[in-house]
Amino acid sequence: MKDLNRQLMIKRSFCILFLVVFCSCNFENNKRTKKNEPITVEVWYGDVQDFGKIGLPQKRINILGNAKAKSGIASLSYSLNGKSAIPLTLGSDLHRLAGTGDFNVDIDRSLLHPGKNSLKFIAKDSSDNHFEKDIRINYIDTEKWPLPYSIRWKDVKQIQDVAQVVDGHWEITKSGLHNKDVFYDRIVAIGDDTWQDYEVSTTVTFHSFTPPALGPPTYEISHAAISSRFPGYDNDSLQPHRKWYPIGATSEFRLTANLDSCRWRIYDGPKPDLPQFYAEQPVSEYRSIELNKRYNMKNRVETLEGNSTRYSAKLWAFGEEEPQQWDLVGIENDENVHKGSALLVAHNTSVTFGDVYVSKIVQD
Repeated sequence: MKDLNRQLMIKRSFCILFLVVFCSCNFENNKRTKKNEPITVEVWYGDVQDFGKIGLPQKRINILGNAKAKSGIASLSYSLNGKSAIPLTLGSDLHRLAGTGDFNVDIDRSLLHPGKNSLKFIAKDSSDNHFEKDIRINYIDTEKWPLPYSIRWKDVKQIQDVAQVVDGHWEITKSGLHNKDVFYDRIVAIGDDTWQDYEVSTTVTFHSFTPPALGPPTYEISHAAISSRFPGYDNDSLQPHRKWYPIGATSEFRLTANLDSCRWRIYDGPKPDLPQFYAEQPVSEYRSIELNKRYNMKNRVETLEGNSTRYSAKLWAFGEEEPQQWDLVGIENDENVHKGSALLVAHNTSVTFGDVYVSKIVQD
């Protein structure tokens, strides 16, 4: 009987030992699996990016992309040329960062060295895994953007070769330049701080849009726009910076919920010490437009006597004769930005911009 009890005790001990070892192995395997969960940092416009080859359209450069991990990204930061790491905001922030994990590294040009610059991303996920990724920035600060200027999208391989993306995930399609994310101000910049009086011509096709409503992300506006005399986002306490003014003016073709009261407005944003400039088409000139139909879009900025600037905009169906008159003309009498680049903007709309032609306006 004692031998039988002893055998049972030995068997029970082996079973307990087996369970302990099995559970321990499983725990270690789970822990190891968790530690091996991948973190990805996708840089949308390539791991080697060039800025300044044809000029610099704003006071900063932007490196855009998305970070993700199965357990969620706990933090993302970057180090420029081996300097101390700077934390990044991850989207969505209901403004410039559209999707979960989106980021926008906005770097002041004064912090870049001529030639090669290194940028390291440092990511940590919610399981305390760490990941680093290096990219290269090639920077030239001696070129001035030519004017006149044109872009034929079918001849372009990389957007950054002919323009600078400020915000958003853009792609080149057979029809032109298309924003893949429909959100707050998706922006592409052309030109530089030598551009003063010029006319921008392109085409635009509206594919879809978020109907304007109170609050984010539309803030009561959905539009496609051409902006003039953009110096770059101004300094504020946010990352990325959110203060889009001062600016010459933005000419926005606004879409309404039923696409039956669409119209232009031109304005320049808040100016603490000067009257705000604002112009909008009257109700009698509201119109209907069609989705997936191509339209011509044109915007002009020209200096007048004194401290005044005239902004003009028009939109008409592709293939039809261009109207002689502008749809909307506004004169700003207290101009506070006299030079700057042009912007193509999609605000809460999915659009395709066609080829771009910019001509210089010569004053008589």
